[in-house]
Amino acid sequence: MPVAVSLTLSIVNTNNRELLRDCLQSIRDTVRQTSHEVIVVDNASDDGSADTVESEFPECRLIRLPQREGYGASHNQAIAVAAGKYVLILNEDMEMLPGAIDTMVAKAEAIPDLGVLGCRILNADRSLQHSCFRFPTLASELFEALFPYTLVRPESRLRSKMYEWGHDEARDVDVVVGCCMLAPRHVLEQVGRFDSAFFVYSEEHDLCKRVHDAGLRVAFTPDAEMIHFGGQTSKRMSLRMALVQLDSRTRFFRKHHGAHRALAFRAIVLLGVALRGFGWGLLRLTRGARDDAAAAKLTEYRESFKFLASWKP
Repeated sequence: MPVAVSLTLSIVNTNNRELLRDCLQSIRDTVRQTSHEVIVVDNASDDGSADTVESEFPECRLIRLPQREGYGASHNQAIAVAAGKYVLILNEDMEMLPGAIDTMVAKAEAIPDLGVLGCRILNADRSLQHSCFRFPTLASELFEALFPYTLVRPESRLRSKMYEWGHDEARDVDVVVGCCMLAPRHVLEQVGRFDSAFFVYSEEHDLCKRVHDAGLRVAFTPDAEMIHFGGQTSKRMSLRMALVQLDSRTRFFRKHHGAHRALAFRAIVLLGVALRGFGWGLLRLTRGARDDAAAAKLTEYRESFKFLASWKP
């Protein structure tokens, strides 16, 4: 039986050995007050990540997955064996700043009806990385489809991502980003773990929605800070990840709002994809046929349109 601790840190890694090494070292260097365990779920990496954990971080528990699984499904492997009162879900491309984890646990202890807690996320240059969201609605999706960031400022309150807020005060939010979210383990037992139907993207929206539906709080604290180097895995599969993201967003609407709203969501996103594809097509005509960036975007929107038009849950 695992020894009970205050916190289980669950880290999923997919071929990011150096970032994982830095993440684990930052945990080792910064956690001073919280009894904890670290569980690394290696997602069938072929870059020696798992061997690095075994040799350089023997205090960590290592779960080697024989084949690639989704983000939430991989974290579920660690949650299933976690001994902590709280579970902190982390990407491998995170760096803990001094006191961050101790502060998050202390804040969690002070919120009796806590469901999920997020903290302030920074880019590598220490600028703010907006990490809180509103739940998507058909109205917000229509706004996003008609008015991209290049036309209407990102700070609009009609957007799902909370660009208008500096993440500089404690408050309750709809959703905190999945690269860093702390939850009491009993809450994960109550509302359920991650839904493995979401391969990646929107799994945090789904979990936070179930937390809200259970009458619990999704809270944010600015007093703990971490660096997120961001998107290292998905950057290598940009087109595929764009389609996976569309699939996850559609699944969220289908699961929480029913088939009719999911159909309306698809129609709205199809409109946005068509408009953007048309715009990039015009841009390519003006720049010339050799514009690789425009060609890549046209391919992305063409494949996205085909995917959405044929989507089945």
